[in-house]
Amino acid sequence: MDDRNIVRPESFRADLIAPCGLNCGVCIAHLRARNSCPGCNADDAKKPKTRVICRIKLCDELRGRRFCFECAEFPCSLLLRLDKRYRTKYGVSVVENLETVENTGLEAFVIRERTRWKCPGCGGVVCMHKPACIYCGRKKS
Repeated sequence: MDDRNIVRPESFRADLIAPCGLNCGVCIAHLRARNSCPGCNADDAKKPKTRVICRIKLCDELRGRRFCFECAEFPCSLLLRLDKRYRTKYGVSVVENLETVENTGLEAFVIRERTRWKCPGCGGVVCMHKPACIYCGRKKS
């Protein structure tokens, strides 16, 4: 990817962990320079339409809760479909992420994410949607 199209945001923050357990900080929509998504927890005005109408974020059971694991239906069919898609395509499990947040706390999860997604070569962010670091091209390990 052309380095001019990528920004280097602070990707490892608690407010970038979505209700479903995805880390918006390592999403290509957040990392791109043009029309960058501020993350699922941010104001809808600056988000891509697909994030504004997310069925998980708009779930009635989520109202008043921060994360899906706080719901009696966890993991629901919507979350399980997302989990299957992301495990298959990107090696990321939203259910495991949420269980980690629940068991260790949000800050510990963010620290784990920093270790998991920080490029050992250049210190940039390894995007979950790409097979290599978006800054230096080093392959995911």
